[in-house]
Amino acid sequence: RAKQLGIPRTAHAGESGDYRSVKDSMLKLHCDRVGHGYRVFQDPTGDTYKMAREMNLHFETCPYSSVLTGGCPLGPGKHSIVRFAEDNANFSISKDDSTITGSTLNDEYDFLTQLGLTEAHLIRANLNAARSSFLRPAEKECLLQDLLCEYGVLPGKEE
Repeated sequence: RAKQLGIPRTAHAGESGDYRSVKDSMLKLHCDRVGHGYRVFQDPTGDTYKMAREMNLHFETCPYSSVLTGGCPLGPGKHSIVRFAEDNANFSISKDDSTITGSTLNDEYDFLTQLGLTEAHLIRANLNAARSSFLRPAEKECLLQDLLCEYGVLPGKEE
């Protein structure tokens, strides 16, 4: 019903459990965004991630807490956020509850650069956050223009 009323939707999914919570968020809740979503890569068929990409689902990622909670432990293979970045997926970088993580947003950026993300990845993540925000269209456009100006990027050239 929220979708029918034009109410933006987000759900906490894919931090614990398995990939099906992300899939359910898309198919049953019709979410525009999911908080975390790291477990999307556990789908052995790859269909859940493919669907998320096709729907332009926004992943609200929290790097430090993804490791602390076990949502995406460090180890063999790439961290899910690195995959999102390399695939040009629609993701942003946030910090989770600082009373738990003790991190700042700059700490989160530093952590991701240690994992291999570039400045271009971080800029794109911030632009994704603005595009996927629940602001009114005029406010969203104003925010995007401010960010593009701040980053010295010409509109349409941010990729």
